[in-house]
Amino acid sequence: MATIIEPVRSEERIARPVHPWLRSLFFWPVLIHCALSFVPLYFLSSRTGDFFAWETGSSLSAAALGAGYAGACTMFLLTLPEKDWTSARGTVFAPITLLLSALVLAGVYADQFHFTEGPALARAFAWLWLASLAVFQVTCFLVYKVHNTGPKVADPRGPAPMRADVSIPTAIMGAVLWGLAFALWIAPEAVGDAWAWQLEPLDARMLGAWFFAFGAGAWQALWEHDLHRMRAGFMTDVTLSILSMAALGLYADDVRWGNALTWVYIVVLVGLLVAGLTGRYMALPEALEAERKAREEEPARA
Repeated sequence: MATIIEPVRSEERIARPVHPWLRSLFFWPVLIHCALSFVPLYFLSSRTGDFFAWETGSSLSAAALGAGYAGACTMFLLTLPEKDWTSARGTVFAPITLLLSALVLAGVYADQFHFTEGPALARAFAWLWLASLAVFQVTCFLVYKVHNTGPKVADPRGPAPMRADVSIPTAIMGAVLWGLAFALWIAPEAVGDAWAWQLEPLDARMLGAWFFAFGAGAWQALWEHDLHRMRAGFMTDVTLSILSMAALGLYADDVRWGNALTWVYIVVLVGLLVAGLTGRYMALPEALEAERKAREEEPARA
């Protein structure tokens, strides 16, 4: 993508107001796309051949992918009220990583999608799913273009910088997620055979696409370096973790509990849960309180 996002640090106290296009052309359509994907994947995991764009190799694979879509729904719902582009743009960057990856996989594995075969509902879903991915690439470019050239206004908020107790775990999580994502994309069959459960190549790479997206979210958070802009991300991680662990419990018979990658996966999920809860209910309130005290001290120093 040719458009470059200009870094806007919180200490500069500069913001861009969110254009209505961001909600009408991107937020709401992608939220609906994610919700429509979440329902059949998570609640109808054993019937993806009838109700989803492709038939997953196992119910656990479907539920794991569905948990990712649920996390995305949480992120969009919490970001919809944002009025500041600098607070909302992280909700555009990570999803576009997923959407672009999914579009590539739809082309590589076109023969496994229900484009020409399968129940009518599954075929309709497959084409709608593909069309959404293609359209969202264009709307994302428009959203970036409008906001990167839009007017800047003073940001009344003070900085809420990310401390080391948040930035270091975030960096580690981003590296682990991208490491798993690259492994799943480069060697889907080998990694699928060693994964926490049996993964078919398409499922493996689609799971990797989700790891790419959540890893991108971690790198975005480090780049922003402002806890104000991580509020939606904290609860996104919590949603993904809880639903993913629930899926492991629901389909426990399919899990290879003796595999090393099983425990790597579980550690990642627990890490996301802890990071999300501590960030939302400890780090962010502490940063906001420090910001409040700094504001109260400004008139005295003046």
